[in-house]
Amino acid sequence: MRRVTIHDVAGKAGVSTAAVSHAFNDPERLRATTVTRILDAARELGYAPNPHARALHSQRVGVLGVLFPQPIATVFANPFFASFLEGIGSVTDERGIGLLTVTPVGGSLERAIAAAPVDGFVIIGLDERNADVAPLRKRGVPFVVVDGDAETASSVNVDDEGGAHAAAEFLLERGHREVLVLTFHAPPDELDKDLGVRGRRLRGYRRAFVERGLSLDDDAVVRTFVTLAGGDSAFAQAWATGARPTAVLAASDIMAIGAMRAAKRLGLRVPGDLEVIGFDDIPLAAASDPALSTIHQPITEKGRVATRLLIRELDEGGPRERIVLPTELLLRDSTRAQPKKSRTLAIAKGGTEREGKRTLKAAAR
Repeated sequence: MRRVTIHDVAGKAGVSTAAVSHAFNDPERLRATTVTRILDAARELGYAPNPHARALHSQRVGVLGVLFPQPIATVFANPFFASFLEGIGSVTDERGIGLLTVTPVGGSLERAIAAAPVDGFVIIGLDERNADVAPLRKRGVPFVVVDGDAETASSVNVDDEGGAHAAAEFLLERGHREVLVLTFHAPPDELDKDLGVRGRRLRGYRRAFVERGLSLDDDAVVRTFVTLAGGDSAFAQAWATGARPTAVLAASDIMAIGAMRAAKRLGLRVPGDLEVIGFDDIPLAAASDPALSTIHQPITEKGRVATRLLIRELDEGGPRERIVLPTELLLRDSTRAQPKKSRTLAIAKGGTEREGKRTLKAAAR
């Protein structure tokens, strides 16, 4: 069957092919009645513009990339990313923009970036100085960094250090001293340094210990993969080597839920024998058994904010922004009951305490 062309639409609508092109690409250049007539003719004929031709005309492909440094299987094993993509998708749907997830190709992030047909990137979990990211600026490809540091690009982060500090402080105030910290797996060349989100959360945990004259020993910090299995195996291995923690601080909820699963398999009661606090507040946190106490961060909003910043740069350019969103300690059933007035402790500037429908003002930390 012959493909319907722009010439067919022009003939049916009684206009030039240039007018058809304007109707799809620059409708403001035509009268509204003419645009309507052309679009009606195109719809009747089943015509759709050639996407490659439109890209050449506008110098845009109408697609944004979300760049993950992890393999795609690892990305989808972490529910955090579903909430994050929900935020991004809410903006791209509203604007009629496509979305492409970009992960390493054959282990190479550089190859994946070079092959991605996108107008710009939301980059999660990498600093602007990363060797794979830096070339984007030289090529003039706009990007926004999420959960990473940036100097020339906009960035969106949360108060990772403040949130981690509040979680550790809460457990230390309750008398816990044998605390196991589960943090993110690090590649071999980064074992001697803690960067980005991993570094900020560890600094928050450590600062709470230091403020009480305590130390968080290196053997109490376990690096593992951000998956249910990662948290499970990390806790089980620590227990097998003789660790007897009374509390767990996990740098992600999915690791915390994995740790609780291992603890219950070992005969420990949560929170009776072991109190656990995660980080992120993914939807599964409230639905876990027991419901997980955690540091809430606005995951979906983080995706929305980053996407709006990227679209603004594509449309208008303008100054770069460094945005830090608040975090909040939410106490649920994986920590022992507290008086009602302190069930939820705000830690962000301008934050509030919340329990159910009650809202209590809290001092900023």
